[in-house]
Amino acid sequence: MKVAAMTLDEPKRRSRIRFGHPSRMAPETREITLLIVGHFMLFALAMSHDEIVAELVADGWILARYGERFELLIGLVLFLCWSGLTLRLAGIINHARVEK
Repeated sequence: MKVAAMTLDEPKRRSRIRFGHPSRMAPETREITLLIVGHFMLFALAMSHDEIVAELVADGWILARYGERFELLIGLVLFLCWSGLTLRLAGIINHARVEK
């Protein structure tokens, strides 16, 4: 079994995941940035999904008796989207940790 010792002359490897200008970012960093933006968008939608359903009912797109069901359905879809984004974010971070 080989044990690698770090000397003072060897520079530490830095993680490729960091914020910056999109044209200079690594693909992993761009993906993480987009995932974070997606999380913020989903959070905003989750905070206002009941108002969205109320507007749809008021405009006649949804019957009033189905309003609560649509609100639950939209909440479930947003939860599944949030879960997917979180799993992808965890996978990218885990991959970056293994590369280190």
